[in-house]
Amino acid sequence: MMNKHTDVLIIGGGFAGVGVAQKLSKEGVDVTLVDRKNYFEVTFATLRNVTAPQKHGNTPRKLYDDFINGTFIQAGVTAMNGRRAMLESGETIHFKQAIIATGSRYPTLPEAKSNSKFDYAERNQEMLDAHASLSSAESVLVIGGGVVGVEFAGEIASAFPGKDITLVHSKNSLLDNAEPKAQRKVLEQLTAKGVKVKLNRRFSKHEDIYRCANTGETIKADIAYECVGMVPNTDFLRAELSKVLDSRGFITVDEYMRVKGYENLYSLGDCATLDSHKHGYLASVQGARLADMLLKAMKGKKVKPYKTPPVVVVTPTGTDSGVAQLPFAVTTMNFFVNLKQKDMGISNMYKMCGTIPDS
Repeated sequence: MMNKHTDVLIIGGGFAGVGVAQKLSKEGVDVTLVDRKNYFEVTFATLRNVTAPQKHGNTPRKLYDDFINGTFIQAGVTAMNGRRAMLESGETIHFKQAIIATGSRYPTLPEAKSNSKFDYAERNQEMLDAHASLSSAESVLVIGGGVVGVEFAGEIASAFPGKDITLVHSKNSLLDNAEPKAQRKVLEQLTAKGVKVKLNRRFSKHEDIYRCANTGETIKADIAYECVGMVPNTDFLRAELSKVLDSRGFITVDEYMRVKGYENLYSLGDCATLDSHKHGYLASVQGARLADMLLKAMKGKKVKPYKTPPVVVVTPTGTDSGVAQLPFAVTTMNFFVNLKQKDMGISNMYKMCGTIPDS
């Protein structure tokens, strides 16, 4: 089978991988980006794509071939070691350095990130089908009160004010890692939109109803979304690099984003242990930072370790409300909330990738 050679192999074309690829190839580095899908997707925007597809259309997605500066190969990686990566096609890519940026997925929520639609047109259709299923449901159950569940419940309530929406969460407050004020505010905002929020409840499916393990109460809904159980996309490493994974499947890295035990392997974004807070914007910041570190190292310059930057985390609760957690405060002011809510970060993310959304 074919053998390819590249200086830097990047596996995964999400915010982190594309960020590194664009910056390195701009500086003349020989870069190859590999992803199972043929499109880049601004994943912040996918929930609104389901609730109100006409708002942003297909702008959250763009074909890699239309903007990636280096070489792009659509393929899944089946295994890798410190020198080469094997593709599903049977091809082998030999590299000097590799960056693993394969991100994460919700096995139960393909609406957020597709688990099977790796073609641009198929993914656009998956969004429209998801919208049709949601539109025809009168009662909706959202399981999981983390960022994804909170945002989804708010988006559904905004797009379909008449629907009966219940959000259940296993903890005693929404947004587990947020400041208490942010937790209170999102609860107020969702409740004001008519969302019924039930805390300290663990619901699971029993035939056609959902039953709570703690209270025994049952919920019957026309449609349910399980916004829980995020897992890193690292299964392909188990064959030859299982020792770099922690007990939850995340890739262990040092403060230079280097994979533990390897001088030439790096990892960042959702699949790495780098930052405990998994966030798309943070992944793109890490990508730019890693590109700078690698370029410096190539010129023989001293490289500073990565430190988590101060991050603004915006959680919209629909199209007209939300909460922004700043490094120094929590606010519901439109100026801050609109940083994300206005176009779900679409234009901003493309700008960071050196391109613009398709019209």
